[in-house]
Amino acid sequence: MQEDIARLIELQKLDLEIYRIERALAEVPQSLQRAKRESEIKAERLNKIEATLEEKGKQKKLFEEELQEEQKRLKQTQTRLTQIRGSREYQVLLREIEEMKRTIRQKEEEILKMMEEIETLEKDRDKILEELREINKILEAENNKFEEFKRELEEEKKRLLQRRSRIIEKISAPILKKYELISQKKGGIGIAGVDNGVCEGCFMAIPPQLYNELQKDNRYYECPHCKRLIYYKKIYHPEEKESPPKEVSSKIQ
Repeated sequence: MQEDIARLIELQKLDLEIYRIERALAEVPQSLQRAKRESEIKAERLNKIEATLEEKGKQKKLFEEELQEEQKRLKQTQTRLTQIRGSREYQVLLREIEEMKRTIRQKEEEILKMMEEIETLEKDRDKILEELREINKILEAENNKFEEFKRELEEEKKRLLQRRSRIIEKISAPILKKYELISQKKGGIGIAGVDNGVCEGCFMAIPPQLYNELQKDNRYYECPHCKRLIYYKKIYHPEEKESPPKEVSSKIQ
């Protein structure tokens, strides 16, 4: 019986280490999360700028085509002007020419303004591209670091699982099953020591009679509060002195 308890205590340590590793594997480091988020933000901004540039480019091309058409019309009208003999028609064409020139100036101003906007957007795009390259370098470095960290953890977990397999082979099947059922229900803690009359699983005081029986170490016992397997800590950890009495919690875990 004592051998099974000792092995369960060792098994509990291994299970907690395995649980710690599994949590670490599931948690992405903040530095990696931050780099990934910054990369996503920059990429999103870059996509918006490129979409705006594409739209501005289309508008500019359209305005340039309209300008060319207006310039073509102007030349045709100016040619007609040289062929007109009537004063009235001549004045009408002059007004048309002035209107065309005004339209052409407006188109040229619009195109110039659009070219300035495109130039500003291109500078912003180039700046964000450079920032994105730097952030992605950091992201790659952080990701490589995390992958290496995960590989190390997986190796450690593998070694622990091998040790676990060797231990459970030496524990009697009924008590092992009981431990594993309790562990699943109690957050990974299936067995707990009792120190100075207090269960270290739920930090509740066990009855004095049970505490006396527990010290005999001749059978398996459960905490009456949390239902975990319990053992007299001083027997299995003789190097640890019993701590002074603690304030007992009123909450049953």
